[in-house]
Amino acid sequence: MARIFLILLALSWGRPALAQSLSCSLTFELEVTQGIGPYPPGTPLTVAAEFETLRSFRQEGGATAHLTSGTMVLDGDISGRLWSLISTSRDQAANLIGLYAVDVEGLTFVGQEYRGPMTITLYGEAGQWPHERPPITQAEWDSFNLRRSFLLHSIESRDWLAGDITSLTAACVDSPAPAD
Repeated sequence: MARIFLILLALSWGRPALAQSLSCSLTFELEVTQGIGPYPPGTPLTVAAEFETLRSFRQEGGATAHLTSGTMVLDGDISGRLWSLISTSRDQAANLIGLYAVDVEGLTFVGQEYRGPMTITLYGEAGQWPHERPPITQAEWDSFNLRRSFLLHSIESRDWLAGDITSLTAACVDSPAPAD
């Protein structure tokens, strides 16, 4: 995980940070498609995410990285530190919003710990998202409706818990970033 952070940091050198600060509270309902133990396929689950963007910077290929502070919680007991939100704005491929949590705790099944990463990825039509910022309004979040997926990986094996997101509720507040 440290390697990913260093790559993101290196990509940001020489590029100005975007002036924005966003606080969001999101709730996702999902249906398990790749199950494990107590979560067989078809099980409905809830994921809650709360975060604030700390710093944003453009990356290659039309992506913007938004470093965040916050948490993502699955089924009330499985949680991780939400550290990044990636948004894309490009014409040649589906646009996406990706939320990434690390340091996940709370799910162990038959000796395997599912500690991360825990991710949510929302896809929208190519070229539909003209902004460098994440979505703010419910309608903007809803526009990412081509595919909506959830994954929680086991770091000890190639297993994962996965699902399709069936609904999303967003409450976000955008404010100017503090001056340096």
